[in-house]
Amino acid sequence: MTSEKMNSNLRVLLLTPPKDLGIGDVKRPWVSTQPLGIAYVAAAVRDAGFEVKVIDAYSLGFSGEKIRTEIEAYQPHLVGISTLTPQWPDTVKMAAIVKSVDEKIINVVGGPHVTALPEQAAATEGIDVGVIGEGEATMQALCRAIAEGSALDAVEGIAFSRVGEVIVTPSRPYITDLDQLSFPAHDLLWEPKLYNPYPSWGKAGNFSCIISGRGCPYNCSFCDVTSQQGKQYRLRSAKNIVDEMIWLNREFGVSMFSFRDPSMVCNRRRLLEICDLIGANGLDIVWNCNARANEVDTEMLMAMKKAGCRVLQYGIETGNPKMLKEIKKITPEKVIAAVDATRRAGIYSHGYFLFGFVDETRETIKDTIEFARRLDLDSAGFAVMVPFPGTQEYEKYKREGLLLTEDWHDYNIMGKPVYRHKHLTNEELRKAPRRAYRRFYLRPRMILRHLKRITSRRVLVSYIKSARLMFD
Repeated sequence: MTSEKMNSNLRVLLLTPPKDLGIGDVKRPWVSTQPLGIAYVAAAVRDAGFEVKVIDAYSLGFSGEKIRTEIEAYQPHLVGISTLTPQWPDTVKMAAIVKSVDEKIINVVGGPHVTALPEQAAATEGIDVGVIGEGEATMQALCRAIAEGSALDAVEGIAFSRVGEVIVTPSRPYITDLDQLSFPAHDLLWEPKLYNPYPSWGKAGNFSCIISGRGCPYNCSFCDVTSQQGKQYRLRSAKNIVDEMIWLNREFGVSMFSFRDPSMVCNRRRLLEICDLIGANGLDIVWNCNARANEVDTEMLMAMKKAGCRVLQYGIETGNPKMLKEIKKITPEKVIAAVDATRRAGIYSHGYFLFGFVDETRETIKDTIEFARRLDLDSAGFAVMVPFPGTQEYEKYKREGLLLTEDWHDYNIMGKPVYRHKHLTNEELRKAPRRAYRRFYLRPRMILRHLKRITSRRVLVSYIKSARLMFD
């Protein structure tokens, strides 16, 4: 593919695909958070001197017609779409809408699904270029090539179709110094008050997601972070992170933050420095983050509580000792100790659990439910494991011929299983999370604990919507 030369005023429009656009039934999501991936790319494109606009169509539930109107008004030369696997049908529909406005607009797609399946993405009708891996430097190079009308072969980290053949260029190295990246372009996103996080994530006030690093050293078989971002955990400095928090607090009134890293507590020294800097700068904020049970200790937890940490989210996954050791490389005793220490520090603890691993049986499902009840968690989430492209589980299920569909819309953690399990029926798997929710929450202690937290109409509505997970 060789791009036509364009003037220096290349206009770039970055989009998130609305939920269920591909099936014609667009919905505004119950929970929505800032699309940081696109916001980082927007900042990078602007840094390179190009005009850029962001439309977070997903968070506000824009219809296809509304998207068409926005495209016609802005008249972009390039449209960039960020997509997850379940959003792929929505992305394809959005690309078609773009082309219906102007066939010359260049559609560029990126995100985890494209990184996992770049050739398939680039061969899809209506899509011109797929971005593989991190998008900041790649989009800068791609915009320059398009503006200059040069061949795309020299742009690292992309896939594109030329005369019926898909070309995949050499990989682009990961960004090693994340402090050099500009902060996400929050000024191009919707107002913080329009985003709708979980009520338990913070106090009243504006909300923002934040990322303190990229990559993950653990390489869990069901997670695609390692294949997307590398096994080395590349960390931002404590100062750079707190500087962003100060900026968001002062410029956008953000008082609650959610760190979306796999585990921001992996580097103890940096975490303690972050806590110290939050206190030294007088930030009156609350925040939550993900953590592994083998990475926390009492001193760390007390420092986090003092610095405003409100919720710790543990990826526990299973309660069967053998599977827990294999999947997470930790013991049930370690998980129990971490949750107990979190409660003593005055921080809420949330546990994530999955059903459907290859060795899952009726007994291991029971083990997980009973373990979740045994832990002194404040809340828990249960879902069926989805073998997303880019994960070891996807390759395993595909290799063994157990995948039932590659209709990507069905790759939804609360949907029906997309694979045939060796030991369980799909109906047993589908019912497991519902059963777990009922067993975990319908206990007098948990009911009383959560009744005390209903402090507003919004929180009440959130609880009502959550209750559907128990009975749907």
